[in-house]
Amino acid sequence: MENNELWQGGKSQFVVRSSEIDARGLATLPSLVTYLQEAAWDNTATLGISLYDLLEKGLTWVLQRMRVQMFRYPKHREKITVETWASGQEKVFLHRDFRIYSEERELLGQATSVWLVMDIAKRQMVAVPDFITAVALAPGREPLPFAKGKLSALAEPVYKQQTTVRWHHIDLNRHVNNTWYLRWALAVLPQELLEQGHLRETDIIFKAESTLGNTIAALAAPANEQHHFLHSLTGLESGKELVQASTKWTL
Repeated sequence: MENNELWQGGKSQFVVRSSEIDARGLATLPSLVTYLQEAAWDNTATLGISLYDLLEKGLTWVLQRMRVQMFRYPKHREKITVETWASGQEKVFLHRDFRIYSEERELLGQATSVWLVMDIAKRQMVAVPDFITAVALAPGREPLPFAKGKLSALAEPVYKQQTTVRWHHIDLNRHVNNTWYLRWALAVLPQELLEQGHLRETDIIFKAESTLGNTIAALAAPANEQHHFLHSLTGLESGKELVQASTKWTL
């Protein structure tokens, strides 16, 4: 049930650009995730809790987990609307949901996400401040079912690739932007899958930061289920697993 008087979510419109499509003329998942985050930024700016608002207080937003389900990918120059709303809180974890619609209100995809608040100087997570809780958790729209539990660990990688973190991979938080991790996780997969497959579900967990000059190893392997892959991105200098992900495809 939805109460529009109480709902403090937002709607943002986008047009799929040529730089955001693949060889089939469809928007890529990293491009769509960028739209989701732009919509979240628009909504939090309206509420006075955008990343810029937090930076003034020595804090910042950090994405901890996102699961995206796509039913149809929009085409080049197609107009879409992203609706987003804060959907709950569990201790230090803040939930935010998304729906992607075509101009005809066809539901193209949906996503759930989990966010943390970080002290920008100490690089440590902090309790959610009252000024965020006061505006971010208004009722009004039912939450989507969010991803729970751990992902299966990647035991024996089949596909491997390395990349070095460059200046254009870094965002306002002075670490690698999460969309680059998603790009690197997908890029390691077989070309046939990328060309012919439909990426219907992605679940990605961000576990640690990486910064300028770091070397990232992207690893992937098929899971037990058909057309299901497990992913891991590791920082070679630290030895830490930075990202863990799962992708499910339709061929």
